[in-house]
Amino acid sequence: MVMGRTVAGYERLSGQDAAFLSFEGPGRPMHLGALAFLPAENWSGSDGEPEPGRLRQVLAQRAREVPALCKRLDRAPVSGWPIWVGVGGGEIEGQIAIARAAGTREEAGRIAEEEMAAPLDRGRPLWRLVIVPGIDDGATFGIVFLAHHALIDGIAGIDLLAQLLDGAGGGRRSRSGYLGAHPGRRGLLAGEIMRWLELPTVVTLRGLGMATDGGRLRRALRRGQALVRTAVRLLTPGPRTMLRSGNEGERRVAWFTIDERPVRYARKRLKGTPNDIVLAAVSEAIGAMGGGAHGHLPFRRVRAAVPVSLRTRAERFEAGNRIGLLLTPLEARERSAGRRVARIHGHTRVQKRRGDAEGYEVLCELTAWTGQWSQRLLHWLAGTFHSYGVLVTNVPGPAKPYALGGAEVEEIYPLVPLFGGQAISVGVIRYGTRLRVGIVSSWSDRAMVESFAGRLEEAFERLTRATAEAAGTEGLAWPAPGVATADS
Repeated sequence: MVMGRTVAGYERLSGQDAAFLSFEGPGRPMHLGALAFLPAENWSGSDGEPEPGRLRQVLAQRAREVPALCKRLDRAPVSGWPIWVGVGGGEIEGQIAIARAAGTREEAGRIAEEEMAAPLDRGRPLWRLVIVPGIDDGATFGIVFLAHHALIDGIAGIDLLAQLLDGAGGGRRSRSGYLGAHPGRRGLLAGEIMRWLELPTVVTLRGLGMATDGGRLRRALRRGQALVRTAVRLLTPGPRTMLRSGNEGERRVAWFTIDERPVRYARKRLKGTPNDIVLAAVSEAIGAMGGGAHGHLPFRRVRAAVPVSLRTRAERFEAGNRIGLLLTPLEARERSAGRRVARIHGHTRVQKRRGDAEGYEVLCELTAWTGQWSQRLLHWLAGTFHSYGVLVTNVPGPAKPYALGGAEVEEIYPLVPLFGGQAISVGVIRYGTRLRVGIVSSWSDRAMVESFAGRLEEAFERLTRATAEAAGTEGLAWPAPGVATADS
């Protein structure tokens, strides 16, 4: 891709990667995160006391072996387009910190809130890892991992974590490799001049290839139609509700865990995808928050922004973004779980068949040709019109539990940034046999965030309880623990 390639020791960001830089503001950080808990027993000294410093050294050494973590931002000459350049080992080690001791996991969550609220330093590598000692009387370490959305998307984040842990990445590394030494201002200028000289030829060849290949032409037309539909939805005003926020300043974090097997069974019974079940639960939780002290929600107009990975198998373990976006209506007024899932499934099925998710990727790449001002305008419009009320992402987790120093990571929760004037985001990851749900909000009232988390957990339970009761009346049984089913 012309707008995102490696040349002479540096790498231009793609239009989608650069867009996440444009979306960021002083009180509106654009980094993804994860909160994990790790037993400290394998990281203790001869006196039995945990040694977070030793853990820090091991993580720093492993980070030096991950190309995606060994670069920082710079600017191309003349155009000012953001680029990646390589960094030294000393800068890598400085990205890993040891936080104050936290006696409980809730206190570790407060540290995660502070980290999610503070933008990363653009003069340094755009990631950060914080070790939180002292949890459970010193028996547990908390780990807060942050990486800018310009560097990774959700799938890339899972792959990147795998490369930091014990053999989870299978020894694989990013094929893009290390960027090496900074080429200097003259080197950057020479690379950019060469790029602009090559650009007419590249565009011409692509145009000819499309004109002579019917399949490529049909794909281009399909993506163009998806672009129009995405633009229309982004510019369609949404309601003013408690889901709307300037999302500046503080962040609140909540999390919980649910058993995956009943959810999987509910998915089969209700004939929906995993995303449909998650969206149905979020829809019910939003509906339960309406009225009373929290104000009225015109539920029929609430949309969820649902990121969709467009990565191919060959693009796994690569940094950067390859995501599309579905803007899916929620059915918060629908009381029947079956009908709610069916309606959401109907919306997403039509959107997937038309390829609507690709419209967002095309839109971001078009803004790469017009400059970052157009990306900032896009984000401002989405926030002003409040095109969607909540962002919901469901990321597939590792096939096997993560481990670090031989100790299995007990829990891991995704933390997703806030976009376009929204007040809350929900991230879900399957880890082990359980679903881990992480919630990030800009609501200043912590009780309100905890109330939403509680209602969302109840919504998952109601979905699974309803299908379990139906199964009981039909003489069906739950899948046995540890037994794979057709929808695994």
